[in-house]
Order: sequence, then C-alpha cells, then structure tokens
Amino acid sequence: MKTKILATLLLATPFLALAQPPAGDDHACMAKMSHHAQNPGGHEPIPPFLHGVKLSDAQQDKVFELMLKQAPLMHEKGKIARQSMNELHQGAFTERYDEERARTLARAAANAESEIALLRTQTDQKIFALLTPEQRKEVAANIAGRPGLPL
Repeated sequence: MKTKILATLLLATPFLALAQPPAGDDHACMAKMSHHAQNPGGHEPIPPFLHGVKLSDAQQDKVFELMLKQAPLMHEKGKIARQSMNELHQGAFTERYDEERARTLARAAANAESEIALLRTQTDQKIFALLTPEQRKEVAANIAGRPGLPL
C-alpha cells in the first residue's frame, strides 16, 4: 500500500511543477506585469523596451491608452490559456483519459497564447511608431543590450 502511494507521488511530481494557480488567482498575469517597468513620470506600466527612453507627456498618454486598450483582451486570452492548461493537467489524473479532449485543450491553450503574443507585438509596433528617430535608436540599443530577454 505504501509502495503504491509512493509510486503515485513520484509519478505526479513532474506534473506538479507544471501546475498553474487557480483561475481566480491571477499570478501568471501579475508575473508578466512584473516584467514591465514603471514609467518614471507616472504609475502605469510600460514595456521594458522603453526603459530609459524619455517620453513626452503626449507619448506617455498614448502608450498608456494603447496598453489600457489591449488589457481586457489580454486578460481574457490569459484566462482561456490558464483554464485550458489547468484542465489539461487535471485530465492526466483521471480514470478515463480522453486523448481528443486533451488535444482540444492543448490547442485552445496554444491558440490563446499565440493571440497574446500577436496582441503584444501589435501594441509594441504601435508604441514604436509613436517614437522619434532618436527614441527609436535608444530602443534599438535597449534591445541589443538585452539579447534573449523579454522585451
């Protein structure tokens, strides 16, 4: 009996590392937001590629507006991704594993994550378009100085 319990725990351990918090605890979203810097002139988050770039008040307002505009859809897609991954992981520990359901959940999570990446890219492009040529050079330097790190 003890051997069976120990074996079950050993088999489940790798999956525990992949476990996500319940959908009500938005830790994943908060962790992503921690990658954003605080705007020196305000409190709204800005993308890290803008670190050290001095923005005019009008640019700050427009960046804030763009970030605010994308937030509800990003939040919704994040919820879909987390819920799908939670259900996928839970499905591994059921008596009757459903391969088709697992594939559907994996696709839903992947689609939500790809839509998040696309939204981020679109917003970053809109922000980049607001910058002056000098500010764009600063951004290019920031990006070059941070290879492999999230922008």
